[in-house]
Amino acid sequence: MNRTNKAKRDLAIRMLKVDISIDEVALMSGLTIEELNAIKSDLDKNDSEANAMKGFNFQNMNFDDINK
Repeated sequence: MNRTNKAKRDLAIRMLKVDISIDEVALMSGLTIEELNAIKSDLDKNDSEANAMKGFNFQNMNFDDINK
């Protein structure tokens, strides 16, 4: 990926994270709707994985039971 495409992608990611519509992001970034849908899908997947771990307390885990 060249620097111009990386800059467009980084811009799109920042815009999508603050809920700017895909149509507006496409207009401002020059990326296609298909490219943006793929980026948004990746963002949504990563956010759901991160949210699943929120509040998980590793300090209370007993790792001694893992190998039993």
